[in-house]
Amino acid sequence: MDTTDKNNEDTLPLTPEEIKAIGEIAIGPSRHEQFLNAHYKKLMWGGITLGIVAGGVIAFFSNRNDMRHEAAAKLVQAMQITAPGQGIAGAEDYDSAALQTLAQEYAQTPSADTAALLNGLALLAKGDEAGVAILENFAAGNALLPLRARALAALATHQLQQGKDSVPTWTRLSQMEANPYSALAYLMLGDLCKNKGEKDAARTWYQQCVAKCPTSTLVTNKTIEMRLALLDVDAPTQVEAVAQPQQQENPLGNPFGETPEVGNTEFNPGI
Repeated sequence: MDTTDKNNEDTLPLTPEEIKAIGEIAIGPSRHEQFLNAHYKKLMWGGITLGIVAGGVIAFFSNRNDMRHEAAAKLVQAMQITAPGQGIAGAEDYDSAALQTLAQEYAQTPSADTAALLNGLALLAKGDEAGVAILENFAAGNALLPLRARALAALATHQLQQGKDSVPTWTRLSQMEANPYSALAYLMLGDLCKNKGEKDAARTWYQQCVAKCPTSTLVTNKTIEMRLALLDVDAPTQVEAVAQPQQQENPLGNPFGETPEVGNTEFNPGI
């Protein structure tokens, strides 16, 4: 095929616009390459910085988890739990010194609050009144609601056992947000009012327990229902014992007042 025979249209030169377009494509790097060339060092150091930060975050959370696990293990030891399935020792058996140390050294872990609460309970169980101040401060702090409620319940129970007025503490507990000890607070306030003869106030507390804590065991096992039923039952009145007649020493009426001696006389049915 002869390529030299061409029309004028085939041999016309490219327009200036077409030449400019071809030059822009063929000459120099693309905009993406230009951006990379201009910011290469920044991107490199940014990537290194991001890697360091990411590694630090991972290390932080890993270390935090390790601390939490370690604190939880020490908490179990302080509670004298020697083996799974053996139950939890009573508060009087808790290691108060270990609990106090744990609360200080692992203050950033959830176990710290639990340790502080258990330390207060342990001191109370051992007869140390220092536990009262610990529980008071704990209840006024920022711990989880169930833990603060547990502290108030322990304080109110202690006051009740000491013969002190526990109504203010039970009332504080009842005014908190719903928690596992709300029903107990309503029950105790109702019982205390009932013991004072304030039946209407007692009924109000019992009814609040039913309305606000419908899933509580105290409601489902009919404890509150029985309390309400017994409100209208008068307590039995103590009656003095009826004097019994004095028993005679000689119930047979022997005029001599003595039992006759029969001796060895044999009874003869034939006489």
